[in-house]
Amino acid sequence: MENDLEYIYDGTFEGFLCCIYQSYVRQEVPKHIYVEEGLPLLGETAVWIPTNWNQAQSVYVSLSRKIGIEAQDIVKEAFLTHLPNKEIKLYRYIRLGYDRGRAVLSLENWEQAGLSDMKKQEELILTILQSSGSYRSEVKNIEGKLQFRSYSDVMISCITPRNRVLPALADYFEKRFLDMNFLVYDKTHQMAAVHREEGTMVTLMKKLHLPVLYDEKNVYEYLWKSWYDHLHIEVPQNPRYALNEMKSRLWCELLPE
Repeated sequence: MENDLEYIYDGTFEGFLCCIYQSYVRQEVPKHIYVEEGLPLLGETAVWIPTNWNQAQSVYVSLSRKIGIEAQDIVKEAFLTHLPNKEIKLYRYIRLGYDRGRAVLSLENWEQAGLSDMKKQEELILTILQSSGSYRSEVKNIEGKLQFRSYSDVMISCITPRNRVLPALADYFEKRFLDMNFLVYDKTHQMAAVHREEGTMVTLMKKLHLPVLYDEKNVYEYLWKSWYDHLHIEVPQNPRYALNEMKSRLWCELLPE
């Protein structure tokens, strides 16, 4: 029966968007959407949804076109959180957005559209928006407090975030330390954001093996000068003050295994 239909995907954001795509192509509504690993016992109605980049891109573009440009960030940010049953909630949110447009981008929009009497849908919108907001808050908090330590030719930091914030952090620090090699290790999710001259990528990393500690003074001196240049403010006349400030910003306390 269609009411028992279950989709299975690979756990990636692109894979999830393909679930949206296939739902419309197949003209069916899944009751559950599960990640491939750690599945419950499934019946004959389980359908594997392969990841297809073109299909995912089509859905991603449609979020902007049918709902609003903000919907792309909201959906991606909520997907990267630990919201329980996030896939099916996001699926329902997107379908609602396709039907109601910008009304789902905020509760104020929902009420202004004269739809506030639909409490179940209102709760769904609030859940997704709160998840997106909590993700952004965690990213901003880590951006302001993340601390690095210099090892050989790379700056390394370790974090234990609640949500999968590495994609956002990789973009943020790539812009600020464009000429520096750095690695941010997410111990919670066993992932790492790695930046080198060739570019930046986010990859799986079960453990972090630290190289030999490098001469910190020269590295920090380069960093605080680059930091002030980036902010377009005058470098302090007291180099020791600037050096200590940079250490307080970038010093890393790697957590034990």
